[in-house]
Amino acid sequence: MSIFNKLDEYKYWRDEKLEMAVTSVDDCVVPIVDPFNLSHNEKEKLTELCTRNNFALFQLQKQESYVDAFIKINSQLGLTNYDKHLYSQDSGIAKITQTNNQEQAEFIPYTNRRIGWHTDGYYNPPEQSIRSFVLLCINKAASGGKSTWIDHQILYILLRENNPEAAHALTHARAMTIPEHITNGVIRRQKSAGPIFFIDEKSGQLSMRYTQRKKNVQFLNSVEIKQAIEVLDNLLATNSKYHFKLLLAPRQGIICNNVIHKREDFIDDPAVPRLLLRGRYFDRV
Repeated sequence: MSIFNKLDEYKYWRDEKLEMAVTSVDDCVVPIVDPFNLSHNEKEKLTELCTRNNFALFQLQKQESYVDAFIKINSQLGLTNYDKHLYSQDSGIAKITQTNNQEQAEFIPYTNRRIGWHTDGYYNPPEQSIRSFVLLCINKAASGGKSTWIDHQILYILLRENNPEAAHALTHARAMTIPEHITNGVIRRQKSAGPIFFIDEKSGQLSMRYTQRKKNVQFLNSVEIKQAIEVLDNLLATNSKYHFKLLLAPRQGIICNNVIHKREDFIDDPAVPRLLLRGRYFDRV
């Protein structure tokens, strides 16, 4: 599989992408006055940032209903085709908080454990690719819980410039496989195999599916893929100017075209536990 048909095509895209990139987190925050009626400037700024960096941050004023405000913001940005995944509720919204449900706690986001680098829905089949997700912080943890992320398109550029062979290896059609998920003998999710970097057919955009989890993940058994994964993980572990790190504050959120991200572990305040709203969508911003 070839990400770009010609070298000149890649170089043009690379140069434009790097020139547009915003590297200051403060320049990525958009204050929202009324989430139920985004102003032209608010909507334009959010869209522009997602075009340049594949993410934007937003800050809300105090609301009566955060769930309704969250859904309304997303719909005004064209995010309506949501993923009906496990533990999501009305309109595909999931409440990300620690759970006492043992079965739900098998999924790390619903625990206080650290989460390694990943893209959302990496286990989904190609026809259900998660193209964007949105988070809104309602309550932060007593300590910890900071998120780190990098635009996956920038990551591809850094990888390709550093090691073209590794970048090419990760476009293999069977680079990463997620086995079927079975609970009590019932198949909850089918097996999913595909590349790590690929051109999304619907949007024509360079996209990524990846997880650093070791459990229930199978990488193609080849020297090239193994070495490419090592190069990728080493690159993710660096602190480039394109890496962003932030502890979302209450009423602060991120809207993104499924950038690759991770979360540190945290300690909760039992009286006010950490709570974020999350929506996953088959649409891009």
